[in-house]
Amino acid sequence: MRTNKKEQLLTTAIEIVDKHGLEALTYESLAEASGLSKSGLIYHFPSRYALLMDINRFLATQWRNRLVATAGADADSLDDDQRAAATLAVCSANATRADLLFALDASRVPEYNAVWDEVLSAWQLPRALILSDPRRYLIHLIGDGLWVHDHINGFSLSDDERRALVDAALELLG
Repeated sequence: MRTNKKEQLLTTAIEIVDKHGLEALTYESLAEASGLSKSGLIYHFPSRYALLMDINRFLATQWRNRLVATAGADADSLDDDQRAAATLAVCSANATRADLLFALDASRVPEYNAVWDEVLSAWQLPRALILSDPRRYLIHLIGDGLWVHDHINGFSLSDDERRALVDAALELLG
């Protein structure tokens, strides 16, 4: 499938953020990295807000696609344990720096957060499980921990270590 220009620009923007941080993403830096003029960028993204909104939509769509591919079905076709297992599997991959920066940014901008909530709410375990069955809700927290682990600890987990932790977490589901 051929990648369209806007998708290429979004990918380039994400690469800039991954290498240099969210503040480094400007029309100038994206124009230089993409070879497109600033006016060409403004055609696709009339404001920085529009650019960031489209990046969040792009990343959320990728996240949803990974979840569906991992689970083999949409969230509404799965039970709590199947959704938890799929989410754990997807979260067990280490986040990129850009992933973390966009997640943090989305948590403080309601419109960006709404994009993510649309995707993630269908896959998350019900909040009521925190009190009614905390052992099962721990799966969600373990996935989050695996996702950020390498960025907040002094070492990176190997593939074997990640697999061992996922297997141990899946045992909590019974």
